[in-house]
Amino acid sequence: MRSYIMKNRIKHIIITTVLGLILVGCSNDFLELEPTDSISEDKVFDSYVTANSALIGAYNQLSSFNFEGLYNPIMADIMGEDLMVNAVDNWNWFISVYQMDVLPNYVYVDNPWWSGYKLIYDANNIINNAIYIPDATTEQIDNLVGQARVLRAYTWLKLAQMYAPAYTKDPDAPSILLNTVTGEIKSGFQRAPLSEVYAQIENDLLAATNQLKENSDKGFFDLRAAHAVLARLYLEMGNWSSARDHAKLASEGLELMDINTMFSGFNRRNSETIYTIAYTQDDNNTYLSIPSFYWPVGGYSSMRADSEFVNTFTAADARKSFFLKVDDIDPDRYLIVKFAHNNSVGNAERICIRASEMLLIEAECEAELGNFSEAQDALYEVQRRSNPGVSKSTSTGQTLIDEVLLERRKELFGEGFRWNDIKRRQLPFHRAGEHWVKLSFTAQDPDYYRMTFPIPQSEIDANDALDNSDQNIGYK
Repeated sequence: MRSYIMKNRIKHIIITTVLGLILVGCSNDFLELEPTDSISEDKVFDSYVTANSALIGAYNQLSSFNFEGLYNPIMADIMGEDLMVNAVDNWNWFISVYQMDVLPNYVYVDNPWWSGYKLIYDANNIINNAIYIPDATTEQIDNLVGQARVLRAYTWLKLAQMYAPAYTKDPDAPSILLNTVTGEIKSGFQRAPLSEVYAQIENDLLAATNQLKENSDKGFFDLRAAHAVLARLYLEMGNWSSARDHAKLASEGLELMDINTMFSGFNRRNSETIYTIAYTQDDNNTYLSIPSFYWPVGGYSSMRADSEFVNTFTAADARKSFFLKVDDIDPDRYLIVKFAHNNSVGNAERICIRASEMLLIEAECEAELGNFSEAQDALYEVQRRSNPGVSKSTSTGQTLIDEVLLERRKELFGEGFRWNDIKRRQLPFHRAGEHWVKLSFTAQDPDYYRMTFPIPQSEIDANDALDNSDQNIGYK
C-alpha cells in the first residue's frame, strides 16, 4: 500500500508563481465611491439575495486561514503528543504553539479570536434582522437564521475550547465574551461564565434544529450538522446521553467512506461528510491550507508524526499507510499523506464534521453510560472499515473508554481534535519520542495552564470591561 501511494499519489508539483505588483492611482473622487464587491450594512436586509450574500460572507470568515481554514485544526493537533511541525525549513510557522509557549500578544492567539468575533458579529446581524427582509418567505428566513445560529454556536464552542478552562473542570469559570447584540457597541463585555456560554450555544443549536432541513450541499450547515455540533457540545459537558442521541441523529443513514475513498486524500466531500470547508484559489491563500502544510510535496509540507503514535496502528490497519518515511524529504520523522491537494496547491476541502466522529462520540458515551455492548458495536463499525479482520472489542469500563479515546486519536488525527480531547477529559500530557520539544505534566500540575490560550492582549486593551486581572491563569 505504501509503495502504491508513493508511486501514484506523491508527485513532485512544479509551481511557477508570477507575482505582479499593480499600482493603481486613485483620486479623492474614487475614494468616495461605494465598493462594488460589498454590500453596505444598512442595505444587507433590503432583499433575500443580499441577506444570503451576507451569510456566504460569514461562511468565508469561518473558512479563513486565521480560523477554521488552517490555524485552529493545525494548532489543535500540534498541541498534542502525536503530531508536530518540522523544526527546520518551516519558515517559523506555529513554532510557539507547538512549544506550548504562546503569549497574549502572539498572532496565533490574536487572529482566531478576532476572526471568530467578526463571524459572531455577522451572524448576530442575520439572526436579529432576517425577520425584516421584505421579500423573504418564512422558510427562507428560517433557513438564514438557522444557519447563522449554527455558525455562531460553532464559533463560540471553538473559542471556548481554546480560551477557557475545560467545562468538566469548572463550568462556572470565566470564559469568553457572550455578545448577541448588533449595531454600535458603546461598552465592552465581561468574560461570561462558561456555563452561560454553553447554555447559549445549546439554545442556538436547539432552535436551529427546528429551523433547518437536511441539505445535499455539505458546504453549508444543515439539520444534520446542527445535531453534530450539539453532540460535540454535550460531549464537552459530559452529558453522555444527549451527546449520544444527537450523534446518532447526525450520522443516521450515512455510509462510512470505504478504504479507497480514504486514500483519495481527504480533499473532497464523501459519503460520510456532514460539513466541509472548501479551499479555492479565488477565496483563500491556498498555501495557507491544510494540504499545503501536510502533503509532503507542494506548499509548506511541514507536518510530521511521532513514531510512538504511528506504532499504535497495527500492520493490518490500512490507515498506517497514511505515514511514510522518505529519506530524501525527512529521514528522521514520518511524513503524513492523509490530506492531499486536488490538482493544484491548496485546492481541496477540509472535512470538518463526518460520520466516523459521530460514531466515536456514540461509543464514548455508551461506554460512560455502562452500555458496553452498544459502545463496542459503534467502535467496531469505525475500526472494521480500515481493518476488516479486526476483532470486536470485549472490554468494559475504563479499559473500553481508553480504547475509544485511542481510536479517536487514530481516526481523527490531523482533523483538529487532540488538544481539546486531552483538555476536556483532563488527561495527563506526555510528549516524548521524536518530538523536538518534550513536555510532561498532569491536570494537577501548574503547567496545565498551557492547555488554555491566553485572552488576547489586544482585547484587554480595547475592552473597557476588562483589565489584566481578567487574564487566564499562567499569563498574568
